[in-house]
Amino acid sequence: MPRNEEVACLRVACDDMTPIAPARIGTPEERAALPPFRVLADIGLLAQRNLRKAIRMPMFIVFSTIQPFMQLVLFVFVFGAVAEVGGISYEQYVVPAVLIQTMTFACMGTGVGIARDLDTGMIDRFRSLPIARSAFLVGRTFSDSLRLGIQAILLVIASMVMGFRFTTGLGPALAMVAIVVLFGLALTTFSAWMGLTLRDPETVQAAMFIPMLPLVFTSSAFAPISELPAWMQPFARWSPVTAAIDTARGLALGDDILYEVNQIHLSQAFLHFAIWWLVIVVVFTALAVRKYRLG
Repeated sequence: MPRNEEVACLRVACDDMTPIAPARIGTPEERAALPPFRVLADIGLLAQRNLRKAIRMPMFIVFSTIQPFMQLVLFVFVFGAVAEVGGISYEQYVVPAVLIQTMTFACMGTGVGIARDLDTGMIDRFRSLPIARSAFLVGRTFSDSLRLGIQAILLVIASMVMGFRFTTGLGPALAMVAIVVLFGLALTTFSAWMGLTLRDPETVQAAMFIPMLPLVFTSSAFAPISELPAWMQPFARWSPVTAAIDTARGLALGDDILYEVNQIHLSQAFLHFAIWWLVIVVVFTALAVRKYRLG
């Protein structure tokens, strides 16, 4: 066959060939439009992955549980031996605060875990997979909130063994645990944003203490706000930690006792908590999602 005819036949054969398309992982727009059941399935898988990682680190679970127990014992038996607030025992006053404090510091694990996933390149792999874009952050938040919830329940049981008593009944007691877990969930969104922004586990852990430490101790956690220095009282009254503690304390002990020790009613405390919760979740979820998308 002449050379020109051979080339022409080869072109025709190539034109008739059906190209084999590479495997598609889905564009960001397509992944954003995934059906709800698929999004929930992706979230569940990533939450399961985070929970399995936690289970495979038993010493981390042990030490992260022992630390709040030690804080509870110290505040109840050491400070409780010399303090009394508003005619109630100090253990009754301080236990809701220790629960909120535990959630405040335990949420740092979210940011540290995300920074570690960034450091190992795991998040880059997640971005390349055909999964919902929200699955990573929501799955992480859900799994960490579940872990915080279990930790809160264990602390409540321990506090009751030490003498703490709910004076308002079962319903408000369960509501108090829900408030504690919800506050921890809100702070995990802030922690996630810190992890995505700072990108280094050690830096995240150190940086998280800067806002968390003054928020906890400049609040109604360990003393009534009226006993704090005058210049500190306005900040303490409007602190999100104070709102969470007062709400938990009012649900556990009753509105009358809450007003007696902190001059605020449960309805006001809950309103402050709801506003702060929405602000924290909306703002830092949006910032974390934006940071995750930009890489």
